[in-house]
Amino acid sequence: MESMAFETLTFDHPTACRPASVTATLHLPPSGARPFPCMVILTSSAGVQRHREHHYAQALNEAGTAALIIDSFTGRGVRRTVADQTLVSAAQMEGDALAALALLRSDSRIDPDRIGVMGVSKGGGATLNTAIAVRQRWRNGFAHLFNLHIAICPGATAQHRDPTTHGRPMYLMLAGRDDYTPAPLAIEYAERMRAAGNRRIKVKVYGGAHHGWESVGEVFDIKDAENWSCCRNFIEDDGRHFVPAVGRTFSEPEYQAWARRHCVTRGARAGGGSVALKQRATADLLDFLAAEGFAPQWTTPRVKAINGL
Repeated sequence: MESMAFETLTFDHPTACRPASVTATLHLPPSGARPFPCMVILTSSAGVQRHREHHYAQALNEAGTAALIIDSFTGRGVRRTVADQTLVSAAQMEGDALAALALLRSDSRIDPDRIGVMGVSKGGGATLNTAIAVRQRWRNGFAHLFNLHIAICPGATAQHRDPTTHGRPMYLMLAGRDDYTPAPLAIEYAERMRAAGNRRIKVKVYGGAHHGWESVGEVFDIKDAENWSCCRNFIEDDGRHFVPAVGRTFSEPEYQAWARRHCVTRGARAGGGSVALKQRATADLLDFLAAEGFAPQWTTPRVKAINGL
């Protein structure tokens, strides 16, 4: 992968405990008509990775789309959240994405009507959350919405009881052999969101793929991974968690404590990707963006140009 030119942005995001100074890198296409469409990229639990977030940013730039990679971890003194997902929550990452959205909308180089959000794994779960209508009501008058959402292998163990979205286009890209964020849960969530009124949701399952297919090579074990795939729950409109297995509702702290005692496990498998799979999935992503007017320089035959990224 070639080095990309970028600029660093820093913005403040208050948390329950203390403000966090969040860093992001803005990658602009080397050519094309301004203002550019832009995708905000949220990371997996592993943090910003060259083979994943930077791979997508480069592919987006080559398609004429800007990319903003958010590092939700470093400014909070965290390197990764694989072993402890509470170090940085998906809700905090969601807040970072929305803070970035407001910042990008004031940048004359970015088209304010073509700003989307995407993420892998934990970032994919946060991406889904930005689409849920009830969460916008929790944001105390925050006026802005993303125009498009792409979730790659998102965690969907926790689903909103009311899955109504803002009706914007959504694309869920899933791995058929995922034991970390299982595809069936995300498929079910997409079906519930469709039933609630959003018919602009596309789902694709890569049947032989494992979680984190961007890692080309052998499948590997993430032995310390905190695995929540068995912790099915519904998020009520007041933010509490209803757990069907026990038939009761928990506050957020109560749910975290209960889950760690009863359903959280350790370990998951990831990787196992091939150049061909990575190439095909990236092309599918860009095809989706192009159909929505987000990839002005992309045509499907250009998939050859990203071979080996």
